[in-house]
Amino acid sequence: MYIITRKGPLYDPGLCRCCGAIKKCRLLNVEYEWQGRKEIYSDLFVDCFGLLLSHLDGEAKERLICATCVSRLREASTFRQQVLQCEEILLRTKIQSEGDSDLDCVKIEAEIKTECLMTSNEDSNDHNDVIDDIKPENKKRKSVRQKLKKRRKEDDRDVREEDLYNSRRISERLKELVNVDLAEKSTQAHNGYKLDNSTPYANIVTIVENSYACPFETSFSDYFCVYCRHLFTDPNKLREHTLNHDPLTFKEVLSNSANNKKVQIDMFRIDCRLCPQVINDFETLRDHLNSSHQIKLNLVSNEFLKFRLTSGSIACTECGTSFSFFHALKKHMAEHFGTCICDVCGAHYFEERMLVLHQKTHQKNEECFTCKECGKNFKSKYSRYIHIARLHKKEAAYQCSKCDEVFFSYSLRYRHMIDVHGEERTFQCEQCDRAYDSRKSLREHNRRFHLKILKHQCELCDKRFYLPSRLKEHMASHTGERNFRCEYCGKSYPRLRGLKVHMQSHSSDKKFKCVMCEASFTQNVNLKNHIKRQHQSLELDDYND
Repeated sequence: MYIITRKGPLYDPGLCRCCGAIKKCRLLNVEYEWQGRKEIYSDLFVDCFGLLLSHLDGEAKERLICATCVSRLREASTFRQQVLQCEEILLRTKIQSEGDSDLDCVKIEAEIKTECLMTSNEDSNDHNDVIDDIKPENKKRKSVRQKLKKRRKEDDRDVREEDLYNSRRISERLKELVNVDLAEKSTQAHNGYKLDNSTPYANIVTIVENSYACPFETSFSDYFCVYCRHLFTDPNKLREHTLNHDPLTFKEVLSNSANNKKVQIDMFRIDCRLCPQVINDFETLRDHLNSSHQIKLNLVSNEFLKFRLTSGSIACTECGTSFSFFHALKKHMAEHFGTCICDVCGAHYFEERMLVLHQKTHQKNEECFTCKECGKNFKSKYSRYIHIARLHKKEAAYQCSKCDEVFFSYSLRYRHMIDVHGEERTFQCEQCDRAYDSRKSLREHNRRFHLKILKHQCELCDKRFYLPSRLKEHMASHTGERNFRCEYCGKSYPRLRGLKVHMQSHSSDKKFKCVMCEASFTQNVNLKNHIKRQHQSLELDDYND
């Protein structure tokens, strides 16, 4: 089955050429989009392994690759880039350390080679004189002299070729050192040693390369590594992970960025990378780099967004206002640095598209997108698309960003990212030891158990409840109603929890077993009653879970 998605064509089912599995596949020689970048899998095979695949011009079923193999190929490509970057750093450091010693040794090596060449020439001249003094007595001596001359010519030619090779090698080494020195000076000037105000992100690149300031990206309140897009919910783990990446590659990350969003910098730790100096703010960092390392910075107030990320509540670095979630803080930061301003209400935004969406709320005849099946109106085409796919076509509409799996709801995709792709989503409660895998669950926990937000009160007593369903169950204790009835035996209960416990009695799984006899029960309370009746001498504490 041929499917067209936003990222490219898919074949379901298809036979993967790489692993032989039959699953949803993509085409090897077709361009796909992944995390804002274009990729062609056949080109990745050439870049990573030098492997030129055959039959890429044939039928579609002969050039398929599954999502699992695509993920492994991406990892290989990323590893290759990492190795090349580390190799470049190693060579650069090696050349810098050996540069001075090589320059000092060039003259000595040249002098030695010249002296050796002169000595070799003198020896050969003496040898020639001896041979010339020899008078040929017979043909045998003449042949010996010819052989000696021939050998002498070969030796002289070998010496000349070796000297020529050494001289060329020395000149090439000198040119290489000069070129490296010029390239480093050019790189330093581009990175901020001689900043040009017209160069985009010049100050940001200089800060990241020369300090421990941590650049990051976000999606709502989740943090992403700018280098590898790894997801974190704890800013401490984000900073620890970012230290594993080379800051010299940050400039390349910015150049490959597909959008013009504001760069976000975590200033929780901005100590100098070039020396052990401890620094607390960007102004001190600017003065330190200029005075101690001759690196100039021309900081602009709204060039990038400054944050001080913490595990709990996050405070604005400009006015000190605290927020529980990063998403709320970022919306607040637009009031300080947002350049897109609504003419009607004065709301600030970082991006023009967000301002356009906001301005539509002020229009009386707001554009709506109507479902042709049921007539329901939606504010966007995407919302209508999700509605039609889920309710009318019964199709999955939430696609995983790391594989080709598609899900019927956001929560199912959320669970898939945790179970399959191993994303770490742990939200720790600050008041107790409980931890949750979503912010919504943590928020509900805080409101229910710590903040005690119990809005639903019983009209007949003083009890309050967090959920209206709990209040409804409680009302049965006043009215005597038993609305929860067992479909097997007809017993009724006032609360749903009581019915759930009773349903275990109809289950074939009897996990509560008596150690004195062969009796087993579905509920622990039935086991305790059995012990009281049949084994009165035993202590019930031995059976408590």
